[in-house]
Amino acid sequence: MAIDFGNSTEVLSSLINLFKVPPAPAPPIPSVLVLASVNRPGLSPTKISANIIKRQAEAGLPVGPLPSGDESTEEKMERIRIEEIVRALTEDAKITVATNIGQTVLASGGNAGGPVVVAGTTTSPGSGFGVIQ
Repeated sequence: MAIDFGNSTEVLSSLINLFKVPPAPAPPIPSVLVLASVNRPGLSPTKISANIIKRQAEAGLPVGPLPSGDESTEEKMERIRIEEIVRALTEDAKITVATNIGQTVLASGGNAGGPVVVAGTTTSPGSGFGVIQ
């Protein structure tokens, strides 16, 4: 009785993928830079598509209205494409953050007895969620 492994090329490519070295992860961004980025303007489909359309001239493509005066369908499509990408990022993307065991924790607060300052380390991994804007 023969065992059916399905498509042999799929089996072979799966075996090859088992031995591929995964790409190196991106280096962590220092907290100071993350905090400094709170004033970023956020994603603007209009601005992104305008920048791409403006740069199309670098590739030798015509930019601007058609000879008839109508807007280029290529430029309309570029704007639609970017609007959908930004929509997917802002509405469908999921960001999960995690903290490592042993991370330093500093906290402060207060109660009826006065101010409270706490210092310590995490003993288990933590997680949270974020939003792309």
